[in-house]
Amino acid sequence: MSLNCLRVFVVFDEVAERQGKYLASLLNKVGKEGGGHANCAQNINLGDPFVYKHLGSMATIGRYKALVDLRESKEAKGVSLAGFTSFFVWRSAYLTRVVSWRNKIYVLINWLTTLVFGRDISRI
Repeated sequence: MSLNCLRVFVVFDEVAERQGKYLASLLNKVGKEGGGHANCAQNINLGDPFVYKHLGSMATIGRYKALVDLRESKEAKGVSLAGFTSFFVWRSAYLTRVVSWRNKIYVLINWLTTLVFGRDISRI
């Protein structure tokens, strides 16, 4: 890989996560081709270079409201929501990222207690 084909991407965790998965797949491919020895794997076709595709943005703005924009760009067609519906979509997407069922239940209980009692714990 030459330095001419290196590209700079926006610094988001989303980009870093995808680049990490891409790099892991490349390293696995090199390891398999070289019999477990990376320096033995030479002249391997690494496939297509990393391409970032924006899947959208989500942000909570407080008071059970959020913004959801699931378009690739401002000019592209797609879903753009605001208000309680987008808050529900944002929370649902957040739960899909939580790994274990135990943590998902913990997060749901935390959200429920915040809904019932509020954020200020000095009132309890």
